[in-house]
Order: sequence, then C-alpha cells, then structure tokens
Amino acid sequence: MLYRYLLLFCLSLPGSAAYAQLEAGLGLSMVNVPHYVGSDEAEQYVLPFPYLRYRSDKITIDRNLIQGNLWQSGNWSLEISLGGAVKVDSDKSQARQDMDDLDFIIEAGPALHYYFLGDRSKGNALFLELPIRFANSTDFTQASYRGTTFNPRVVWRREYFLGIYEVRPQLSMGLRSASSHYHDYIYGVDNQFVTSERSAYKAEHGYGGWQAGYSTAVLWSDWMAAGFMRYVNITGAAFEESPLVKTRSSFILGMAVAYLF
Repeated sequence: MLYRYLLLFCLSLPGSAAYAQLEAGLGLSMVNVPHYVGSDEAEQYVLPFPYLRYRSDKITIDRNLIQGNLWQSGNWSLEISLGGAVKVDSDKSQARQDMDDLDFIIEAGPALHYYFLGDRSKGNALFLELPIRFANSTDFTQASYRGTTFNPRVVWRREYFLGIYEVRPQLSMGLRSASSHYHDYIYGVDNQFVTSERSAYKAEHGYGGWQAGYSTAVLWSDWMAAGFMRYVNITGAAFEESPLVKTRSSFILGMAVAYLF
C-alpha cells in the first residue's frame, strides 16, 4: 500500500502531468560514516530504507537528493536542494569526550544549476551546481540555526543498458565552504571543554576542503543494487587547526539493495 500513497503524492505535485517518472521500493543499506569530516572515528549503520526515485517538470527525488525546480531558462535552472549530517554521540567519540553531542544537521536552500549537457529531467547530463544552504541542528524536540554552507560541484551522470541491466553511474567533484557559525558548531571547543589534550578553539568561516564522489546503481527485473563512496580532503581548511581534527581526509562508503514495487 505504501507505494500507492507515494504514487498519488508524486502525481499530485505541480508539473507532473507534463512529465513524470516514479520508482518505489524497499531496501537495506550498509553505510560507514565518519563522526564528522576530519574525525578518525566512524560509525557503521545497517538500516532499512524506502527507495524512491521520482522525476517530473517540477521536482526530482534521486540519490538521496530532493530538488524542486523554481525557475528555468535555457541551460540554467534554480532549484531547492537539501543535505545534512548524522548525529554524533560524544560519549562514542574520543576527540569529543565530555563535550555536547552534535545533533542531526539539516540543510536546505536554493541551488543554481548550469547544464553543459542534458537537463534536470535527463539521465545523461553534465552540470555545475551552486548551492547555498541554511543549516539547522535538531534532536527533533528543538532546532538551532547553525549558519550557511556553499559547496559548489560539477556532476556527470549517465544511464545506459547492458543487456537486461540498467546502469546509472554518477561522478562529482567540488569544493566545500561554510560560515564561521557552521564550522564552530562542529570544530569549536569552548573553554568549559578544555583538557590537557584539547585546547580552546574558535573556528572561522571560509574554505572547508574539496570532495569527490562516485556512485553506481544497477537495476534489473524488480531489483536495484547500488554502491557509493565520497572522499573529502580538508588540507588547508579554515578549521584545520582545531584539536577535533584528527585526519585530513575522510571516506564515506555505502552499499544498498532494494526490491522495487
């Protein structure tokens, strides 16, 4: 029944009458995520997830990304982009022992896209993404504003068939930056949390490193299998000298399998 409600919801969205494509299912994912970029500790998650991929003239839901089209002219489009980070329990982090936990971070804001090839509704495309996101941390009982991020990137994606298999690779590369408020939430150390191994630190705004990502999804019959990785290097970042930074490079790795309705 769930996929029927998802179908009705997506078909009710503006613009779906002109063009709409929906895939829905249920899957299991396995992900290895560092506590935060620059941490040498990580958490592993094995979680069920609803698989939803939807494209229409006005909204795209794909690859853990939700985009809503606000404006389009020629190769340019203005969209809504979402992102975020997982919660960090400081009791499980040696670097953050006795500090406050990091709540879930939810980011949302406009993203200007320029398409060198294809467009937002095409499986084959090459585009520049310029997203400005406003971040809030939350434990789902309250929320606090945490500043802004600007992570421009170039994205290449394809869709093609190998026999009965539909293959969807995606490659991206970009830069990271954020306001001092955002950086300080993650990398700042207040006086009350100073120890013999952890000095006070106030993070500044600016460059936050560079990142590259690759993912591939393979679909056949009623199944989908996917894998992804993201590499982030923070050498030269504005917060590089924080005592909470333990490594200059971080990997996020994951794989998933889903049954498609």
